Order: sequence, then C-alpha cells, then structure tokens
Amino acid sequence: MPNPPDPSGPSEVSDRSDPPGASRPMTFLFAIDNLRHGGAQKVLCAIIARLDRRKVTPILWRLGGGSDIEKWFTDLGVEIIGYPPWQMWSGLGPARMFARLLRQRPALIQTFLFHADVAGRVMGRLAGAPVVLSSARATNVDKARWQLWLDRLTAPLADQIIAVSSATRDFAVAHEGARPDRTVVIRNGIDVEAWTPGAGRAETRAELGFTGADFVVGTIGRMTRQKGHGVMLEAARLVAARDPHVKWFIAGYGPLEAELRAQIAKAGLGGVVHMLGYRKDVARLLAAMDLFALPSLWEGMPNALLEAMAMGLPAAATAVDGNLELVENGVTGLLTPPSDASAMAQAVERLAADRRLAQDMGRQARARVEREFRLSQTVEAYIALYERLLTEKLGRPVQGLAERTTTHG
Repeated sequence: MPNPPDPSGPSEVSDRSDPPGASRPMTFLFAIDNLRHGGAQKVLCAIIARLDRRKVTPILWRLGGGSDIEKWFTDLGVEIIGYPPWQMWSGLGPARMFARLLRQRPALIQTFLFHADVAGRVMGRLAGAPVVLSSARATNVDKARWQLWLDRLTAPLADQIIAVSSATRDFAVAHEGARPDRTVVIRNGIDVEAWTPGAGRAETRAELGFTGADFVVGTIGRMTRQKGHGVMLEAARLVAARDPHVKWFIAGYGPLEAELRAQIAKAGLGGVVHMLGYRKDVARLLAAMDLFALPSLWEGMPNALLEAMAMGLPAAATAVDGNLELVENGVTGLLTPPSDASAMAQAVERLAADRRLAQDMGRQARARVEREFRLSQTVEAYIALYERLLTEKLGRPVQGLAERTTTHG
C-alpha cells in the first residue's frame, strides 16, 4: 500500500503562468470525495490512464479518506493531494487548494461525488477554470435537504453534469438543480477482458463449502440501506423452506452488517446464508455463483452488476434506475419490484429450477456487456466531451488528448 500523503500538506509543483493550451501540457484537476473502492474511482483511474501526458498533466485531489487503491494512481505517476481532516473541516484545506488553483490555472476541473462536486464547482468558477465538469453518480433519494439545497445552488456553475444513467440524469434535473441542456449521460463500463467466466469456480465453491448440487446466489457490495440486503435475506428465508439446494452469500462490509447478521440468526439461516465480510477476490467469488442478486432500492449504474454480467452470470435485480438499463428482463436476468422479497424469491426459484435457462441468460449478459458497456467506450466518451468543451471555451481546436494505444475494455 502506498505511503499516505504528508500530513503537513502536499508538495507544490512549479507555478504555471502559461495560458491554458500553450506549449506546456494543460493541467487537469480531478477531485473526488475519497479513494476507496467504488465505481467512480475505477472510472477516474481509467480516464487518467488514457490521457496523453504530452498534452495533459493530471492532478488528483482526494478530499476524504484513502485506501490501497491510491497505488492505482501513484503507479500512473499522478500526484495525489490530500489534506488532514482537521484542515478540511476548518476550511484550511479548501483554502490551500484554491490558492493552488489560482497559481496553476487548470484548463479543466472534473469532480466526482457530492463534496467534491460542490467544492469543485465553486472553486473552479472562482479560479477561472475554462471547463468545470461535475457528476451525478446515483439517484440519491437519501440525500439530506441541506445537500439537495447545495446541489441546486451550485449545479448551474458546471459546464456539464455527467450522469451515469438516464434515470440518474432525470433525478439530477428534477431534484439537484441540473440543467437539461447541460446534463449528459455517459454510462459506466468495465474492462471486459479482465473477467473470465468460470475461472476458479470449483476451487472457490469448495472453499466456501458449496457442492455441485447447490445453486449459489450471491451479492457483493457495501451493507447500506440502498443495497436492500434485508430484502434478499427475507427472500432467502422463503426459498429455504421450499428448496434446500439454494445457498446464498454476501460479501462486503458496512454499517448494517450487525443488523444483517442478527436477521440471519433470527431466521435460522446460518447454514443457508454465508457472510464473507470484505473480500478483494471479487472475480473468484463471482465465478462461484450461479446467480447474482442485486436487491437495491435505488442505483446509478452499478459496477457490481456489470462485473457479474461480464462473468457470464444472470441477475435477479430490482427494477430501479440503472438496473433497468443493464438487465433485459427475461433475456439477461429477471427484474423484480424493489422491496418485494416474494418476487425475488420467485425469480431465484425459477432459475434454480431451470439451470440451463440461467446459463443461457448468463451468456446473453456477457455478450451485452461486450457490445455496449466496455470501459474503453466510457473513457472515449469522457475524453470526447473534454475535447469538445475545451475547443468551445478556448476558441481553438483541442484534439488528441487520449494516448493512441490499443486498450482493453
């Protein structure tokens, strides 16, 4: 794991007095709430990896905590700016960042997640950045009123807000102050070639205690209200009474972990549902499944579901937001109403009873990701947007920001 940023503050680079687009590379500042494992962090890393360093110098501002994925960015030679928590809450950290923006004059600022969105919109405009981009990563129905107020106040400062799904775009326009003419959809994508269906399946199933006769349903993600794990556990209770060969597991961690463990114990599901905790071997866990469950109450464009589809898994997912744009009901999986444990139980039982159908849906899911949700397509769309907006703002053609190399996706 890389060394954390120096708590005394980031090292400064030489000031850039050249106007954006001069002979030196343009500076792009990317700001994100944290560098923990998540879809936004994966997309950001892929974008930075593709930028041509002869034309762009990327800098990354991490407002909150980090994790082992910081190494993804340091391996790319990206400077990560991080201030101690007390400096962020006192306002000293944002003040230091703003002073830096005034010196370096970035041509483009792009932000990911709520706190970075608000701070980046305001500071980007005050610092005179030609292009300020912001994000809408989910239909955030759980946002507090003060958060929605800040969104509505600052959203007009962005040149474009990038939504990950059509449903997320509609929510941002209706509730978060996004302007329809300044909001664009760029869907998440994944590196399809990095996911090999069935790789390590027998070994992982044996390690987890599953037999060849078991139909294994799993989910991977943070244990929060959004993800609807409690609904899945109620579905598991209903299925267990009728089909003892259906087994379940949950991988991840989060604030609801103790509550979910208590629900498992109360329902007598200890031998049916396995709680695996935080795991890094996501591909191995997916390979062990026969069906991926995603009982979310709301979503954006879930990377976990994309990864499961790339591994050739059908999905039993709720009919919400980005799930609707990923799962073709009856073709690549089955969609159920949110918070409906009975409907999810019926979907699981249908596929457990017809494993050939489940396998065919999984093959269709993999094919759909290969066609429509490649990471290279996502990154190309971001960089095309950068080039278009910079051309408009700087009054001269800006092209070729991406390295001309063959990339997976």
